Amino acid sequence: MKILILHRRDVTNLEAGGGTLYIHRVAKYLVQKGHKVTLICANYPEGKNEDNIDGVNILRLGTKHSVYFLSPFHYLRKFKGKTDILIDAINGPPWFSPLYSNAPKIALIFQAFMEVFLVELNKPLAFILRSVEKFIPYVYHNTPVVTLSHSVKKDLVDTGFPERNIFVIPPGIDREKYGPGEKSHLPLVLYVGRLKKYKGLEYLIMAMREVVKETLDARLLIIGKGDYADELVSLTDKLRLKNVVKFCGYVSEERKVELMRKAHVIVVPSVKEGWGIPVIEAAACGTPAIGTDTTGLRDSIINGKTGFLVPYGEPKILAKKIIGILKNDDLRDNLSKNAIRWAKNFGWDKGLCKFETIVTAISGGSWDRARS
Repeated sequence: MKILILHRRDVTNLEAGGGTLYIHRVAKYLVQKGHKVTLICANYPEGKNEDNIDGVNILRLGTKHSVYFLSPFHYLRKFKGKTDILIDAINGPPWFSPLYSNAPKIALIFQAFMEVFLVELNKPLAFILRSVEKFIPYVYHNTPVVTLSHSVKKDLVDTGFPERNIFVIPPGIDREKYGPGEKSHLPLVLYVGRLKKYKGLEYLIMAMREVVKETLDARLLIIGKGDYADELVSLTDKLRLKNVVKFCGYVSEERKVELMRKAHVIVVPSVKEGWGIPVIEAAACGTPAIGTDTTGLRDSIINGKTGFLVPYGEPKILAKKIIGILKNDDLRDNLSKNAIRWAKNFGWDKGLCKFETIVTAISGGSWDRARS
């Protein structure tokens, strides 16, 4: 099959997050199964217009904003009538591909974005995008939808997507890469992800001010980059936590795994998540998680067994849970053992096989086969 994917970033983009890694893993698998896969995404400074990574053909157009306007014209000029199936990956603004493409298609939706828009954008722009988001269920009403978690599926149904159209395929991890290791001699809190406002990192930093009152030698390592970094560094300075909070930027995959093994707890304080891949990666290393009680994280964290769910934007409640894990060895050991067992459920093979089955069935017009 000839498969076209629309997604705003590829894995070489410095702003790539978990959704981009998921897309690439799916695309790479489809190539390995003999399909021809092309990804249309945004370009970035010094990025090549055309590329090939792991057998996936990559076409980079415009910027992270203009790619949404350029892609329909590029599709109509080069791909109309030459695509067996189109995967429309919505991880931000929608592509609205059903308006210009008659090819069989799947909408891959990572999360509903209303709360993200409210946190991330100025009020006028947030209002515009929230208004646009309300049209998404109507435009994609007859399109099969793949999402990563049952809680996001519920969100999508609540916003108007037909439940019968939605397939849930959780992401996996490379389980051979992850495993328990020796913990840091200092109480270590870890964050892994992009530094965006909606990720709620300011609340984690505020929480650390309370944590170090109880656990003086506790440290927070923040792995990742993003456009909210300067504000977070300023907040750290303002709270006099420069010796407590360390911004590590991007690290190698090997270093990331090493830190996940050393950490006593990983924290994901976002307003919304589609799943939370670092949660499962850390779980495989025996590191429990604390996350916001929101979509995605409700699926990747078993509250009270592999970690805890807390309200968004409540640093004192978050601090209390962090302190509890850092100071209670029995609790931490129990959560760690449960997390290791939980992570064993999340290899890639089953999910990728299911994804290909759905792609093949939908391209052939067989919804019933996709549901089986």
